[in-house]
Amino acid sequence: MEGFSKVAQRSDITSAELKIVDVDGVQVVLTELNGAPIAFANLCTHEECDLGYGALDGEEIECDCHGSIFNVLSGEVLQGPATERLPVFAVRVDGDDVLVGPA
Repeated sequence: MEGFSKVAQRSDITSAELKIVDVDGVQVVLTELNGAPIAFANLCTHEECDLGYGALDGEEIECDCHGSIFNVLSGEVLQGPATERLPVFAVRVDGDDVLVGPA
């Protein structure tokens, strides 16, 4: 993921939905938080369970498999068993295009 890739239209991103997109072979969750689109890795760093099927609670997402909790803005592990940060990706909006870049 060297540069930015167009992954969605801004009008398609809402805080009510976690949308899983593919960016250069990496599954990324795209959603809206505080009025802005954000992107983070779909796979939990503990056991590679999908995070995109969970629910966002403010800035936190909990893995349904083993209960790890991450901050989706910083990637910080807030509760284990995960010990590795969650990759968080750069997001740009160009008109109605949403682009995701490197973590």
